[in-house]
Amino acid sequence: MRNDPYDDVDDVPSLSAKDDDDDFAPDNGARERTTVYSRTTPVVKVKGPSTGPLWALVGALFIAFCGLGWWSFQQVSLMEQQLVATQESFARISEEAAGRLQDISGKVVANESLSSDGEALKQRIKLLEAQLEDQDKQREGVEGQQGSLDKRLEQMAAQTAQQQSENAQLQEQLKSVVADLATLKAALPDVKNAQADQGKLDAQIQSLAADVAALKKQGNPSAAVERLEQDLMVLKSEQENRPAPQLNARR
Repeated sequence: MRNDPYDDVDDVPSLSAKDDDDDFAPDNGARERTTVYSRTTPVVKVKGPSTGPLWALVGALFIAFCGLGWWSFQQVSLMEQQLVATQESFARISEEAAGRLQDISGKVVANESLSSDGEALKQRIKLLEAQLEDQDKQREGVEGQQGSLDKRLEQMAAQTAQQQSENAQLQEQLKSVVADLATLKAALPDVKNAQADQGKLDAQIQSLAADVAALKKQGNPSAAVERLEQDLMVLKSEQENRPAPQLNARR
């Protein structure tokens, strides 16, 4: 269908409900079978309710309210007594609390003074701890120096012992040298005499050698030459067999 002014509204079907349009409408026989006929009920007379229980209930409620009022009055009076006792106890507790507060305030003041003294003590303790730390550091430094000094002393002691042993050896050598010098001094005259004898022998040997040479040049008999040569050999053997001076032996 178009939505324009040319639409025809006369062909719209009717929407009213009729019996003819009902597909499930019952027929006349069914209507007759479903007809219900009512009977007339008899009228029963009802008596009015009794008011006795109601008055009994009202009386019971009144008595209950009276008892409740009396109990409430007793509770209120008891609560007033308890309130008075509570106020008295509270006043007494307040007085005790005030006294305790004064004591506590005094103790607080004392504690404050003690705390101030404690702070001063803590500062002094910290100062002492710092001083102890400095002393420990100094002691460690002194111990280190002492250790180095001990090592140096040990080295010096070892060197001293070595020097002492060397001095002992030198003293022994000096003693031996002094003894050698004394011996040499004692043997010095003998050495001088031996040197003089050696000079004499050398002169004799030289003179004999000169004589032998002169005889050989002159053509003298060989017997004289042989005799001089034998004398020369004897002198040389004596010179060789003579003991060496003590000075040369010591050297």
